[in-house]
This record gives sequence, C-alpha cells and structure tokens, in this order.
Amino acid sequence: MNKLYYIPIFALLFSFVNFSGCPGSVKKYPINGTVWKLEMLNGKSITLKGGNYITLNFEGSGEKLNGTAVCNKYSGEYLKKEDSLTFLNIAATKMLCDDDINESDYFNALGKVDRYKISEGKLRLIGKDSVVAIYKQ
Repeated sequence: MNKLYYIPIFALLFSFVNFSGCPGSVKKYPINGTVWKLEMLNGKSITLKGGNYITLNFEGSGEKLNGTAVCNKYSGEYLKKEDSLTFLNIAATKMLCDDDINESDYFNALGKVDRYKISEGKLRLIGKDSVVAIYKQ
C-alpha cells in the first residue's frame, strides 16, 4: 500500500481521539468529601438570611453525613449503591431559627430521597422521579 494512503488514516484517527477526549478529561464530581450547598428545595430557590447556606457533607470515610440546615447542625447516615441513595437516622440540634425557611421542609425532603445524580457540579437528590433538592459545590 502506498504511504500516501496512511496520512488520511492517521489524520482521521488523530481527530477522533482529539475531539472525543481522553477518559480522564471529563471532570468527575465525587459525592464524598465535598461540602454541597443547597440551591433549590422542592422547586424553590433557597436563600438564607446573612448569605449562609444549607449544607450537606458526605464524610469521606464510612457512610456518615453532616451539615448545617437553616440554623441547626445535623448528622446522620446514608446508604448508597450505584445511583440509589437513602438517608437514615438524621438528628439535629434544636436551636430556634430566625429565617423564612422551615427546617422541617428540608428534613422532610431528605426523607423522600431514593436516588441521586451528579452532573456539571450539581448534586440532584431525587425522590419518586422528581428532583427534591439541588446542591452546588
């Protein structure tokens, strides 16, 4: 075969590899070890007084979680397998909150979660095929 035929073949292979990207070029967003900040709850945008965030942190080791709700700290456990996710034994401090958001709405939403999805730096908690909460990094 003539060597000139190899040039288009190598060019085609190079463009395929170049445009499809390398396996490591897609940014992964791990669920563990990231402090997630709540943006949306039950379809409503969430903004707390004072610029604070409701947070969710899946601890890096074990299946423990913690965070800050409207004004109270909370902790608990979670079960995760592939894209399924369930929260268990969530306990919170009992301070009185001075904000327009009811903490029980947040904890009730966590109780409805049965799976999750992470894409483009957002964590979506899903219950019965509807997104109940969206967090950002």
